[in-house]
Amino acid sequence: MLRTAATGAMLGIAGCIGKPDSAADGNTTDDAPDDETTTQPAAIPADANCEVCNMVAADYPAWNTQLTHDTGNDAYCCSPGCLAAYVAEPPRFGGPDAPIDTAWVTEYGTESFIRASKAFFVRVTNPDHVADVMMKNPMPFATREAAIAFTESFDGYDEDDLLRFSDFDMALATFYRGKFFEGDENHSSGGNESIVEPTSTA
Repeated sequence: MLRTAATGAMLGIAGCIGKPDSAADGNTTDDAPDDETTTQPAAIPADANCEVCNMVAADYPAWNTQLTHDTGNDAYCCSPGCLAAYVAEPPRFGGPDAPIDTAWVTEYGTESFIRASKAFFVRVTNPDHVADVMMKNPMPFATREAAIAFTESFDGYDEDDLLRFSDFDMALATFYRGKFFEGDENHSSGGNESIVEPTSTA
């Protein structure tokens, strides 16, 4: 269940409700059926802080993200860059050491939630290219065509800058939110194997 307000009133529907998308054995499947009716994003509680930077996630409707672990634990972030940091190492930010069942990101320019596993992200490297929260973020798009159009609007980007949610690893986390990992010699630099949400090929 979602976090409640200080008064104890529920401020949103159950996070990412519905039956999980992940395969029964916990493996990802690129050809899993795209049944968008089985789960929906929640209304982000007004008092939910970003798991990574502690900003109020609901204050940034153009950027915020959410996810649910397969244990039922929900997490909210103010931006896709903070989401990248969280999914790389959830326990660092108070999350469970459990696979991620479903994640949602806000599509760039529309303020509409899209499933992270279906999104195409552009690895934005210059904070001047997008006036976004937390300076730099991997920008989510609903289609590959929209992501490519974004890369073509600036010098220095190409198709090699496209990412999928399965590419969210410690390297991406430290690129976008490195200050939260400073001084830690023990974290992994590899991919995050705890994401079990089905993904599509780029």
